[in-house]
Amino acid sequence: MAENEYHVSSFVVRVRPQDGPSVSGVIQSVTGLEVHAEEEGKLIVTAEAANVRELAELSAVLQETDKVMSVAPIYHEFSSEGE
Repeated sequence: MAENEYHVSSFVVRVRPQDGPSVSGVIQSVTGLEVHAEEEGKLIVTAEAANVRELAELSAVLQETDKVMSVAPIYHEFSSEGE
């Protein structure tokens, strides 16, 4: 694992439409996660982390959040110092 890494990923998180606002609030409260859009049970979420382990932990948080039906990774990019 390289030092001074930066990872960013995006996910589509599926919930029942009526649960969107409450799940969005829970996700927003987690450092490193941000909800960019929420419509009809689909949330667009980004995760920012300093390394791949932190990114995996954030992904697990999404998957384990109450009322989340599915989490689909859409995008992942990383860079490290010196690239």
